[in-house]
Amino acid sequence: MTEQKAHAPRPPAPLTVFKGERPPAPEWFTKALAHKTDSGSVEVKGAQVRWKAWGRRGQPGLVLVHGGVAHKDWWDSIGPFLADTRRVVALDLSGMGDSDHRNAYHMDIYAEEVMTAAREGGAFDGGRPFIAGHSFGGFVTLTVGMSYGDQLKGVAVLDSPIRPLEKQRSSAPPSRGGNVYSRFEDALMRFRLLPEQSCDNAFLLDHIARMSLKQVDHPKGGEGWTWKFDPYLWPKLEYNRKPPEEVAATLKCPLALFRGSESSLVTDEVWDFMRTTFGETTSMVSIQGAQHHLILDQPLAVASALEVLTGPGWQSR
Repeated sequence: MTEQKAHAPRPPAPLTVFKGERPPAPEWFTKALAHKTDSGSVEVKGAQVRWKAWGRRGQPGLVLVHGGVAHKDWWDSIGPFLADTRRVVALDLSGMGDSDHRNAYHMDIYAEEVMTAAREGGAFDGGRPFIAGHSFGGFVTLTVGMSYGDQLKGVAVLDSPIRPLEKQRSSAPPSRGGNVYSRFEDALMRFRLLPEQSCDNAFLLDHIARMSLKQVDHPKGGEGWTWKFDPYLWPKLEYNRKPPEEVAATLKCPLALFRGSESSLVTDEVWDFMRTTFGETTSMVSIQGAQHHLILDQPLAVASALEVLTGPGWQSR
């Protein structure tokens, strides 16, 4: 009989230790949450798409696109720090956050949602904006750059693993969510990052987890809590991936690539492939001390890098 290799036990969810209480947060984050925002919604192909914005209308625009099954509030530790000089707009893609669910999801419709919410939220009021997307949002951002890049100053892709076509994911991720919890605290303590990783900023995990939940009727009666995202989002997503070389040739605006220096997805091998594919002139930024979820690991470093990148030094071609 072959001896089976024992698997290490899965570590507890990161917020379990707090038992529903809020972890202590630094003063800078408290001030960031207090920053004035505008918010609204706009209809795109029959679905209401929600957005929020920091900064004055008429300033140069920056649009922020969250990752898969995430939401616009993931950017709450970054948007306020760019608001003095920019109109920063973050949106909830359909099927996620507070936006409507669809019967099917398409990358071209996601790209239209980004552009429509950007215009509605004021990102175009000061001219052509930049767009930055994290993880799955980075692939949405690339789609925007291919379809609408001539209307943009540039796009930034944050820790989205761009691999050779034969090494790309061939099937949809499994369905997630859908459970209804009797108590808010019980749901909160189940929150995990995808992909899972450690994160020293428990206050950010707690914030995005709280903003990920909505109140619903419990199947057994009374009130319950569940995750906002569509639990069938991935099976309902139609995504025909293009070869990276075709993506590079089709982009209509400058591109910047970000990664967390300790990312489990954008490894050194993937990073070198991206450099080769998109060319030595592409701006490439490694955020030190960050893993895949770099906007949670090192939010101020990411904000600083975006501030420099979207400044006058990055010229449109």
